[in-house]
Parts: sequence; structure tokens; C-alpha cells
Amino acid sequence: MTPLAPLDAEQLNAFAALREAAIAHALKASEAAHPEVFARFGARGRAACADDLAYHLDFLAPTLESGQPDAFLHYLAWLAQVLRSRGVPTGSLPDSLRHLDDFYRRTLPASIADTISQVLTAGLAHLASDAEPPAYDHPSPAPWEETDPFRDAILKGERRAAQRCFDDALNRSATLIGSEVHVIQPALYGIGRAWQENRVTVAQEHLATAMSHSLMARAFGLVLPADDNGGRAIFACMTGNHHDLGLRMVSDAFEMDGWQTQFLGGNTPLPALLSQCTAYAPHVLCLSASLPQHLRMLKETLAALRRQLGDASPRVVVGGLVFNQFPALANTLDAQWLGPTAEDAAIGARQLLPR
Repeated sequence: MTPLAPLDAEQLNAFAALREAAIAHALKASEAAHPEVFARFGARGRAACADDLAYHLDFLAPTLESGQPDAFLHYLAWLAQVLRSRGVPTGSLPDSLRHLDDFYRRTLPASIADTISQVLTAGLAHLASDAEPPAYDHPSPAPWEETDPFRDAILKGERRAAQRCFDDALNRSATLIGSEVHVIQPALYGIGRAWQENRVTVAQEHLATAMSHSLMARAFGLVLPADDNGGRAIFACMTGNHHDLGLRMVSDAFEMDGWQTQFLGGNTPLPALLSQCTAYAPHVLCLSASLPQHLRMLKETLAALRRQLGDASPRVVVGGLVFNQFPALANTLDAQWLGPTAEDAAIGARQLLPR
């Protein structure tokens, strides 16, 4: 699908104001269209359907704002696989798009509804084409020999075995960041794909992530960074983004390269971020966004940063899964994307060091 003319702020607000009504309309229509499905899954299925409709709108909104539909189309193919793997009839997915289209046609001016309809119609065509589910683990760093046994260990919660694998990689390569990028990152990407295919549970995915955090922190204390290069950097996930392990890798890579770093972690409140930028005066601010719906908050953050700090604003580097999948989105921001891995980011950031 070719890019669309994005909606303006007033049109986006009109779309957003109808969110709950749109979900209620589409949920009621879905129940009427698929009574056997709702009878089979009961209250749990109804709640899951409402959640899915909310996600439709979460992915639709940034498409309407940016005019770039790829993320929405990829999301639909991903969701179709998730539903199939869990035994949910996938016919309910295209129907939900038709119900939303019908709702917006009835409630919004044609100038807005026509654009929404173009995206939803493209979504229907994408689903009908049996498009391959997106590989959210692509691009993935080349896995090292320790990756598969490390993945198996963290899935089982076997900390000692996972630690041995990671230590083997660290001792063999003599590089912390290489070990993080080429062992932990592809292992977690593989676990994410397994969840998508209903081969691991949410609990296993959380366990694997938590164990990876712990092992990274332990290893970080065993290596020495390069000499201070004079650069200061802050690292934070956007408000609403709780996925901070990849950002932790980038922070580690900067520090190993000689930067002074402050890692604020996931779901950082905007006022706190602005206050810390004022107090610490970083040369670079690295912000992570995982999903397209985080982009609006990212734009608000950049605007607030410019208002508060003006010419003293740090250079902003953006990263996270959404930019790894759709690098062109970075071109819509007053920021830089330095590549899909912590290694790429650290190398690219050398040009941002103070002269």
C-alpha cells in the first residue's frame, strides 16, 4: 500500500474521541456475527476480543498520523498467526475491520472516514493474501554458538546453565557487548517468535527476560570500560514502553566505549526525564520506542525537550523494535537512528561526542 495523506491534529483528536464507542460497536457486531466463538470462549474470549479491538486502534492511530501503513499491515498478519496458533477462527479478524469501518463511516466526516477506510480496506486485502507473518526478530544479530543452549536454559529457568553459556561467550570473545548482542538478543528474539506461535507461555517469556537482565548486570561488573571519552548520555524508554532490556544493552555499549551514562529504564515519566536532562546536561539522549503507538509520545517528548532546553537540548538518538522494523519512521522525527543493535549505536554515537 502506498503512503497516505496523514490526518491533522484535529482529525486525529476526532478519531481518538470515539475510541471506546468504536470498540463497543465492533464488539457487539462481532458477537452477533460469531455467536459460536463467543459461546466457546465465554467471558474470557469477550475480554480478549475487546483487547484485540483496542490494539487495532493502537496500531491504526500512528498509521493515520504518519501516513505509513506498513506497521498496521504487519500487525494484522502477526495477529492472524497468534489467533490461528491458539485455535481462534481467523474469520473474526477481517470481520472486526469491517465493523470498525462501518462505525467510522457512520460517525465521522468523510474527510476522516475515507482515510480510515483506505487503511482498513488495505488490511483486509493483506489478510486475504495470506501474507507471511512478520519476522519481528528480523533483522537479528548473527547468533553465536552459545545462543541456542542459552535460550533453552533461560526458558527452563536454569540460571547456572545460562550463566555458563554467557560466561563461555564472554570468555571466548572478550567483549561484553558482543556477547549481549549475539547471544542474549537472538535468544530473546527466538523466544518472542515462539510465543507468537504459542510454543511458550507469557510466564516463560518474562522469566527469560528477567534472567537475562540479571546475567547482564552480573557480567557488567566483571569488565572494565574504556577511558572516559568526555561524553555524557541518558537512556530512557518512553512513557508507556516497559521493554528496556535492549536499551540496557545500548547503555552498556556506550559505557564500555567510554561514555558517562545514566540509565532511567522503562516507562520514564516525561517530567522526570526533562528534569534529569536539565540537571545532567547530557550530550546525547537515547530514547526507546517498541511499538508504533509510542511514536506520538516520542514526538511530544522531543517537542517538550526543545521548549524547555532550547539550544541546550542534547542530540537525540532513537531506537527500539519499531525503528528496527521500520527505519523510515525515524525520518519523521528530529532525531537519529543509529542501527538495530547496541554495537551499531555505540559506533554511530562516536560522531556525536563533544569536540
